Amino acid sequence: MEYLRVTKVRDVHMYRRGEKYEGTLHLTTHHIIFTIEKGNGREFWFCYPMIERVEFYRGSVMLFEENVIKELNNLSNNNGITSGIWNMIGSEDNYNNNGNNEEKLKLSEDKQKLLNRGCCLRIQFRDFNYIAFDFKNILKGQDVFDSMMRLSCIDDINKLYAFIYQPVKIETGLNGWESYDFMKEFTRQGLMLDGSGDSSWRITNLNNNFELCDSYPSKLIVPSNISDNMLKHSVKYRSKNRFPALTYYYKKNGCSIVRCSQPLVGIKQNRSVQDEKLIEMIFKSNDDKSPNNLIVDCRPITNAMAQVALGAGTEIMDNYNEGTERIFLNIENIHVIRDALNKIKNVLKESDVNKGIIDIDNVSSGWLEHIRRLLNGTNILVNKIHKENNHLIVHCSDGWDRTSQISSLVEICIDPYYRTIKGFIVLIEKEWNSYGHRFRERNGYLQNDHKFYDYRENGSSSAIKRLSQRYKHSQTVRLESPVFQQFLHCIYCLIKKYPNKFEFNERFLRRLVYHLHAAQYGTFLSDNEQMRIEGEIEDKTVSANFSF
Repeated sequence: MEYLRVTKVRDVHMYRRGEKYEGTLHLTTHHIIFTIEKGNGREFWFCYPMIERVEFYRGSVMLFEENVIKELNNLSNNNGITSGIWNMIGSEDNYNNNGNNEEKLKLSEDKQKLLNRGCCLRIQFRDFNYIAFDFKNILKGQDVFDSMMRLSCIDDINKLYAFIYQPVKIETGLNGWESYDFMKEFTRQGLMLDGSGDSSWRITNLNNNFELCDSYPSKLIVPSNISDNMLKHSVKYRSKNRFPALTYYYKKNGCSIVRCSQPLVGIKQNRSVQDEKLIEMIFKSNDDKSPNNLIVDCRPITNAMAQVALGAGTEIMDNYNEGTERIFLNIENIHVIRDALNKIKNVLKESDVNKGIIDIDNVSSGWLEHIRRLLNGTNILVNKIHKENNHLIVHCSDGWDRTSQISSLVEICIDPYYRTIKGFIVLIEKEWNSYGHRFRERNGYLQNDHKFYDYRENGSSSAIKRLSQRYKHSQTVRLESPVFQQFLHCIYCLIKKYPNKFEFNERFLRRLVYHLHAAQYGTFLSDNEQMRIEGEIEDKTVSANFSF
């Protein structure tokens, strides 16, 4: 409670989707609650981790309504101020019926002064919600701004709501952490890993203590004729030690989807006999039924080649088996994807005070082009594994962003189990949580005050301060990116195209996006399995999986 400078503010106006509500604002340690005074006392709840940006201004937020400032400053060509302003400060008829220009000017000045009273907070949320609060008392607004900043900007993951959340009665009989069982899932795929039959694949316990690769799961599946000693040498050739490991076995033809990170080729054109042998054995795992196989580099070719100067790069194909091909999927990195979505958010930011439908189709964000590339790459790979009997070895740079997207999308297309609710949850646990997608880093749970902007002051010193703040903000969010949201958008496209092929719908995806950011559950709070274990996430929090 020491973070709360105020817990309750009456007579507050909230603006959301062009609608204005009068009510009371409540601040708790984990939620913002707005209660409407009239009607049935409807409540709006907003959690602090969902906050992406807060702006503090003098005056009413209605000053930001479309064309308001232009209308107020262009009285000689006045065509009437927008309806939202008239509803707030007076009757439009009184203004238009006043024939004296001086009285018109005086009336407009009075109304503008009224709009400039008090202060407002404009809040942008990660789930594309935009709201604003008008306060008559600037000091109250300041207290709310400061309290929100203190409660949103945390330096310890254990301060999140997930660590104090108590499930309701209907949830207590379920354990979402048991949704994904390693042995059960790969047995379902058709592998015999218990030694009961002949198998080309085996489980290695070499990573039990995460000493081999700290971002990989503790249990990994590799070709049976590859020894642990060879694995120890092969990991040195892959970025972050993320060597090729099985993630999906396609029972129909014995082909596989294997994931890894980029090879450390470098300027000297390094090679690894162990890595080459490992990939050879992967391709031979179904008794040479696949004469042609595929190495999939998810990146644009220019990005992959640029990594050579940094000691990494892409495979030298002459070192691998005859019949092995490589393709580049031209999927951009996390920074490009983040910027693309930010352009859309910038267009939507006026939706707190503007009610009209905002046309984002004409926004040059590139977001839909990135979605198209993901789906196009998925289509190519589905044909390769399903029709042409190719093994797929998939990687990007570190193998935990684009690799997770592509492997998941291909598996959803070739395995109907993953299109059920239960199967989709298993897929997320396997491809994203288990194989080390950096949820904590990409979602930016540990926020700082660089996302809170105070625009009340004018002058050069304030401008310099805000410029410095924007720079620090850009550095802070450098590793944040909507990678998982981009994947869910692709799933949404598939559902729209083939609605009868999925057990879940758009509403299910929306809830996933909400829980991704809300930090009510522990499912998305870790960067890898090791972090989940060391942080005792499964013991201290509840999994979101049961809520579906």
